[in-house]
Amino acid sequence: MSSTSGNVRANELYPTPDNVVDALLAQLVLNPTDRFLEPCRGTDAIYNKVALPESQKSWAELDRGVNYLTTEFGQQDVIITNPPFSLTCEFLTKSLSELAPNGTLAYLQRVNFLGSKIRVPFWAEIGFPEKMPIIIPRPRFVGGGSDSCEYSWFIWDNGNRFKNIPQGFSHIISADLVKSPKIKKVA
Repeated sequence: MSSTSGNVRANELYPTPDNVVDALLAQLVLNPTDRFLEPCRGTDAIYNKVALPESQKSWAELDRGVNYLTTEFGQQDVIITNPPFSLTCEFLTKSLSELAPNGTLAYLQRVNFLGSKIRVPFWAEIGFPEKMPIIIPRPRFVGGGSDSCEYSWFIWDNGNRFKNIPQGFSHIISADLVKSPKIKKVA
């Protein structure tokens, strides 16, 4: 997801780094009967790590012939994805309409997606996410580098499946930031 170079990959496919997925899913408490949806399956970074039977999981992925915006999935208990930036408003609107009343939804997005005059009516209509853990350190999507933006999981948690993530802004550590100090040898 480059905000600095202006280069956009085909279908805006920026695989979600494992450490970002692992940090979020470590906080997720699923119910045994939950139905899960991954609207942008991509490279399976999220889908394959959700601990539910395949019979309770659904997905869409343009590269695999399933367009989320034109496919009906019915009510879902848990929806987690990394959507294409340019279609996030459309994806979120659809996901919120398919979310069960006690459902949980988490979208990976740039924090600056909250801004922009063009999205003011959008946020007024759907409301801001209840929980927004900022991902530390910044994710590295393609080629090992990160861009100039901070990222967050935008979470609507009516089902309280992310009990340990506080309301409002917080942090979620996606990698071990503690490094062992280097010991200098004395000659």
